[in-house]
Parts: sequence; C-alpha cells; structure tokens
Amino acid sequence: MVTTKSTSQFGEAALQRRLALTRTSGGPAALVQNVRVFLIASFACIGGLLYGYNQGVFSGVLTMTSFDAHMGVYTSDQTKKGWLTSILELGAWTGTLYSGFLAELISRKYAIIVNTGIFILGVIIQCTATTSAGHNSILGGRFVVGMGVGSLSMIVPMYVAECAPPELRGLLVGLQQLAIEFGILVSFWIDYGCNYIGGTGKSQSDAAWLVPLALQLAPALILIVGMIFMPFTPRWLIHHGHEEDARKTLAKLRGIDINDEIIELEFLEIKAQSIFEKRTVEHNFPHLAELTPGNIIKLQFVAIGSLFKTMPMFRRVVVSTVTM
Repeated sequence: MVTTKSTSQFGEAALQRRLALTRTSGGPAALVQNVRVFLIASFACIGGLLYGYNQGVFSGVLTMTSFDAHMGVYTSDQTKKGWLTSILELGAWTGTLYSGFLAELISRKYAIIVNTGIFILGVIIQCTATTSAGHNSILGGRFVVGMGVGSLSMIVPMYVAECAPPELRGLLVGLQQLAIEFGILVSFWIDYGCNYIGGTGKSQSDAAWLVPLALQLAPALILIVGMIFMPFTPRWLIHHGHEEDARKTLAKLRGIDINDEIIELEFLEIKAQSIFEKRTVEHNFPHLAELTPGNIIKLQFVAIGSLFKTMPMFRRVVVSTVTM
C-alpha cells in the first residue's frame, strides 16, 4: 500500500524537477508561460462573478419602491424580509451537499454546466415575481439560484486547481475570490443606475429591479455555452481511466509536446495520487471501492462523517469554520 509520506515525497520531488525544467519558481514568469490556463481559469471564474453579483444585487433591489409593491408584508415585516435575503445562503448550503459527488460522477466540467443551468432557472423564477406569485417567486427563485452558486463556489476552484500547473494553483484559485468581489462591485453600480428607471417613488417602473435581476442571465449564458468547449480536468480523466485523454489534455493546457518530460512528470504525479486515493478507499471501505454512482455518493457522506469521529479532526473543523 502506498503511504501518505511516500506519496508526499514523490509529489515534492516531481514539483522540484518540474520547476528545474521550466526554469521558473512560479509568479508572473510562470503565468506568462501558462497563458492558456490563465484564460481558462478566468473564464471558469465567471461562476464566482455570478455568486458575488447575486449576493450584492438584492440589497439594492430590497430598497426599491416598485419591488416593495409586489412583496406585500415581506418587506415591511423584518423577519420575513430576512427570509428573502437569507434563503439564498440556505440554497447555497444545499448546493454544497451535492457538489462533491456531482463533480466526481459527471466531471467538474459538466457539473459547472449543470449548476449554471440551475442558476439560470432560479433567475427566471425570480423574474416572475411581477405576477401574483410575488414573494413566492423570489423565495423559490433565490433558493434555486443559491443551489447553483453554492455548488459553483466549490466546483469552480476545484476545476481551476486541477487544470493549473502546481506552481500556479494558489494564484489561479484566488481568481475565484477576485471574481466574487468584482461581481458585488458591479451589482452595486447596476442597482444604483437602475433605481432611477421611472423615478424613485411610486412612479418607479418594475424594470428598476427586473433589469438588475435579469442581467445575471448574460454571464450565466456565456458560462454555460463556453464551458462546452473547455477541457475536462486531467485529474478527473486519470481517476476514471481515460489516461491517454489526460496526457493530451495536459499537453494542450501546458502548450508543449505530449512526449515532453514535464508532461510525463505531472501525469505520473496525478496518477500516483489517484492510485493512493483508490487504495485508501479499498483498504478502509472495500465495499465502496468500485466507482459506481451509488458508491461515490456514499463515500462523500462517509468523508463528512469522518470529520467528527476524532478530536483532532473535529478541532480542524472548528478552526476552519471560525476562520471562514
């Protein structure tokens, strides 16, 4: 059985050899050498922009007179108003529960597409709030939107990390947070401008809040269409037995020949980690070793349960929760 220590030592040795071959230590120089990966990561982080925009846009919408007219007591009663706001996070929590096994079952790429579709559905539901559905459309739509962006907030960094070379992973994964903050910034200014459609009093048009909500569809549609042409992650391909496709994808992402030593090193590093994970599962949970949909789902909840089985692990959960 492969030990954690030997796997870690192999990964460190592979990274050092890779850095020697590329003659970089990360940072701007490595970014210049991996422009294609940077562009792919930036595009995938539209998922983060959607999360940020949706979090920010609703604070402005809540203050609009025309929006209040459709919400009844849901804007005058502070408890119910709180539900209009917080139900997004409840949906996001739900989305995180299925993210792991969805990304493993259908790939990180298709999981992003599915969750963007969920997001689009949620936005459309919200936009029907001008009908008699009123607050029900907002509650239901924001919950569905939350599922989409909550899941995207987990899967997009995973996708970016698995496409990025080791020396750039931290930098490229950080683009997700940058995208979230940028989305919040953009939403505030769009709210500010749209607030004046038809005036700010009783004459205010429904477009004042419908336009900011509906505008989310534009980047979402760009993301869902664009991801069709994005590559699968090499790690997912290797873990599911598509090794030749993984080599080709690595070569394309790095922009070098498939027979280059750098490609071989990174391929073997990913494969070693995949073998280690499979053997660990086989050793600890032999009845879940086969990669079937049912086993993948069960393994996620086994992993969640393991966080609370020992005191050291529980301390890690507490520290990470407080930090976040």
